[in-house]
Amino acid sequence: MKLRAFFFSLVLCLSASTVFADDAGLRFIKSRGYVVCGTDLSSKTLAYKDEDGFWKGIDADICRNFAQAIFGNDEYFRLKNVPANKAVSALNNNQVDFMLGNSTLSAKQEISSPVAAVDILYYDKQVFASRQKIEATSMEDFKGAKVCVLDNSTDIANLNEYNHRYALEFKLLPFPTLDAAKQAFLLDRCQLISGSEIFLRGLNRSVVAKDTSVQLLPETIAYRPIYAYSAKANPTLRIIGKWIINAPKLAEQQGITSKNTDAFIGVRDASLRNLLGEDEGLWKSFGLNSKWVANALKARGNFSEIFERNLGKESELGIDRDKNYLIEKGGLISAQPFI
Repeated sequence: MKLRAFFFSLVLCLSASTVFADDAGLRFIKSRGYVVCGTDLSSKTLAYKDEDGFWKGIDADICRNFAQAIFGNDEYFRLKNVPANKAVSALNNNQVDFMLGNSTLSAKQEISSPVAAVDILYYDKQVFASRQKIEATSMEDFKGAKVCVLDNSTDIANLNEYNHRYALEFKLLPFPTLDAAKQAFLLDRCQLISGSEIFLRGLNRSVVAKDTSVQLLPETIAYRPIYAYSAKANPTLRIIGKWIINAPKLAEQQGITSKNTDAFIGVRDASLRNLLGEDEGLWKSFGLNSKWVANALKARGNFSEIFERNLGKESELGIDRDKNYLIEKGGLISAQPFI
């Protein structure tokens, strides 16, 4: 019995050692010298370069925050084009550290996938887009229509449920990537396309889409909480990413903006002192630059400023903030105190 107990304990120790060895934390990122974020670069929506070669878009701002936190320099990042169906491979092979790119979450994915949700970045909606030349007064006018949609996704699951609930007899045409679904829609292979409101609004920013007169329909199929992802084998990185994502949300909750950050330096509140690096220990225990939040806020602002500039009223997309208000203001975005 003692021998059996010894071997059992040895197996547990070896297993724990293997897990610990796999948990690289920030080691790979720091040895590489920059953080890599996966996203959709196929359209000028989530991340894109402007005429001066400067990265813009909500995913660019999020990735800059990661770089600011890890290296103290918001230029130490790269954005890599990763389709949704390649995200798991990219994370597992260390091609990217965090997957952004408008990624949703499902129970099956969380249970069986080797990647883990870090935290909610923002909320999107699943909607329809059609041609403006199609005259319709309700979804009944599209009964029996072909609908292009992303395969193996929450979008196709939501669409199937919506189709069944309203007996619309849609014929779903699934595609491996959103870009493939978009191309099929633009080539008139389907009368409707269903997916992310952000992505479909982005269609109107392309020359091709303007020529084809794309319009969004007012129907909301479902709300889509959008997550950042990291590899399950690196839980330390997931935790670090979670608190980096939380920082601009907490800043908004506490009324800290890009314009007044310095006014909060020296406050007595423990959570704010930790957040702004007045008490350096907590961020340093993560292996991060203690002053990163103050610098990131001055450069890019809090959650509200990041959302409105990239997706909301200050952007070409003009998306209503809706569920992206803080809980205190009737939305679904929550912020955790940093203590």
